[in-house]
Amino acid sequence: MDENNQLFTLAQALADPLRLVVLQHLMEGPATVSELQSLTGESQSKVSNHLAVLRERGLVRATREGRQMVYTLRDASVGQLVESLTVVAGMVPGKLWKSPQIIAARTCYDHLVGRYGVALFEALLVQGAIKEPAEMRGEVEVGPMGTEIFGRIGLDLPALRRERRRFAFACPDWTERRPHLGGTLGATLWAMFVERGWVVKQQGTRAIIVTDVGKQQLQAQFGVQVAEDKV
Repeated sequence: MDENNQLFTLAQALADPLRLVVLQHLMEGPATVSELQSLTGESQSKVSNHLAVLRERGLVRATREGRQMVYTLRDASVGQLVESLTVVAGMVPGKLWKSPQIIAARTCYDHLVGRYGVALFEALLVQGAIKEPAEMRGEVEVGPMGTEIFGRIGLDLPALRRERRRFAFACPDWTERRPHLGGTLGATLWAMFVERGWVVKQQGTRAIIVTDVGKQQLQAQFGVQVAEDKV
């Protein structure tokens, strides 16, 4: 296929309103078909068909997580493309996410995303709980203080490593342009936050509420701080 045909097929993939909406949602983080179905209000078969087109055009990729397929943007260039289209249309890219809560804290499949997610990742780096990854989406290793920091909140790192899923990786956050923590470690922390009431899910949206207790504990346990005027 020559370059002109490649551009034409890419333009065709982006021309459908639903496919563009799907890409915009994936800029907020990875999602399953059922999550995208809920977010778009379309049927599962329709969402699946459009995802197949986006995969064929190289705009998204899919990874199996347990029994489900999780979809993500192929790389940062796709996010930049969607943002560029937004600018050409006369919109502000940040307006794609109308809710300040979406930007502050939301779910990314099963881990914490947004300003709180990025702040957690950076705090874990500063405290030596994790090591700096070599690249975006790269593997994240436990740092010299990791056993102590994760151990004091009850995480069994050797047990987490035995899971079939990737242990930990730097998952890109499109709104913050920095990584948050993905993989088994990120998912386990998220589940713990929910169980302890540090975060509260909101029905029908990825946005979550970080409770007052959650803010206190995230700072006390990990050194996480998010300025209130940013939320």
